Amino acid sequence: MAPFRWAPNRFGLPWAGMHGLPPGQVSAPGMDSSAHRFRRFSRSTADRHAQTRDDKKSMNIGPAILALALCPLSLLGGCASIAQVPAEEEVSSGQKPATVPTALTPPMEMHSPVDLDVTALQRDVEAVVADLQSNHDGKMYSAAVKGADPDDLAIAVVLVDGRVLGAGNTAARFPLMSVSKPFTYALAVEQRGAEFMLERIGVSATGLPYNAVAAGAVRRSTEQNPMVNAGAIATHSYIEGASAADKSRAVVDFYSRMANQPLSIEEAWRATPRALTFTLAYQMQAAERLVGDVDDAVNRYLESNIVAVRVDELAQMGATLASGGVQPVSGQRVLEHETVRAVLSAMVTAGMYEDSGRWWVRVGVPAKSGVSGAIVAVVPGWGAIVAYSPRLDAAGNSVRASLAIEQLVQRWRLHSVDRLLGRKN
Repeated sequence: MAPFRWAPNRFGLPWAGMHGLPPGQVSAPGMDSSAHRFRRFSRSTADRHAQTRDDKKSMNIGPAILALALCPLSLLGGCASIAQVPAEEEVSSGQKPATVPTALTPPMEMHSPVDLDVTALQRDVEAVVADLQSNHDGKMYSAAVKGADPDDLAIAVVLVDGRVLGAGNTAARFPLMSVSKPFTYALAVEQRGAEFMLERIGVSATGLPYNAVAAGAVRRSTEQNPMVNAGAIATHSYIEGASAADKSRAVVDFYSRMANQPLSIEEAWRATPRALTFTLAYQMQAAERLVGDVDDAVNRYLESNIVAVRVDELAQMGATLASGGVQPVSGQRVLEHETVRAVLSAMVTAGMYEDSGRWWVRVGVPAKSGVSGAIVAVVPGWGAIVAYSPRLDAAGNSVRASLAIEQLVQRWRLHSVDRLLGRKN
């Protein structure tokens, strides 16, 4: 049977390492020119040879089984079309190669930002803000920063082509808090590699609150997730730099590149670390998942939490992930594809804490929340939606921000499974 290869989707998102192509060849003859944007993994030549052999062996299975097995991987990047390339012996023998049912090649063109009616999208954003104004459910975070207004509500949308929408109190500034976690993890993955960070921190959901000591004590594994506090603190210990100040500056500069705006730490929001924060840090150090000085890692973690942003700036950061690592306005490549894939996958597993599974079923887009009341949701190949409202539910997620994003995703049919299946109504 002929080997199968993934073809690039319409946004040119790379699927390097899954093609089963000869070492050094990044596209097959006749493939769309966007395939030439595929990048090789940073591995040795011997590793690439071994991976190629393994990929070819794993691909020699029936078309239906292959499609069902691999299509779920495309939920985070838009389903790439499946192209069958006939084996040499089948071509020479004149045997007609089998074809994959067209139902497994969803029409992703319907989601192109270029074709969107932005005026209609803006009306939707305004309608959602108006609908949620009377919702006062939830409570403010007990350690909310001074000046936070519980009645604030703002939404911003940034498309991968750079267009920006917004409604509500979009001028409100708030601390990133835990929304900083995926972006810090992105920098660590860029510096250390996805596999390294996966082994050192882990990525599985804990099923427990974001600050639970039990997550590293009662489970059989000490593995954490970079989207919860223990994993995020340990992630900061892997940020590279000559000094603590250099590492902190590298994180803020990295955030700024993604936001396409200079961001900074708001000193007025600096607070004394809680004992629980150090408990989590020492727990990770004991498990050999945090390196270096504990105080340094904790301090830099807390500093990343009080970087000040507006919804539009945070949406720019999310849209950089949505565009495969390219900042939509500046056009600068900030992240490699492998990093984006690792970050969005981690956001799916634990970005909304113990409600992540429910979020994935109801909303179906990678997202990260923070106790300041912000949520950033990333729609790969489309854009990012950010909502901010300080009142939280029991899991620590903003009540109105969650509802706002859920309503917009439903209006715009952005659930990842809907996109995979090509649902239009």
